Amino acid sequence: MSKIIFVTGGARSGKSRFAVERAKRSNSVLYIATCRRSNDKEMQKRIKMHVQHRPASWKVAEEPIKLKEV
Repeated sequence: MSKIIFVTGGARSGKSRFAVERAKRSNSVLYIATCRRSNDKEMQKRIKMHVQHRPASWKVAEEPIKLKEV
């Protein structure tokens, strides 16, 4: 049976770290990245770090607004 876990929290509160560690226990993962791609250098660095910490086997959807459609 599938399980959906929705993780929320403030900026830099550890949401992604928590979600990645929790999801590593699963065989099938859809990671929904909700941050918009940006020209901001700091944000680009953070996005790159997040991508590097995700296993390549995970399905990833980048959608900042239309989560229902994902």
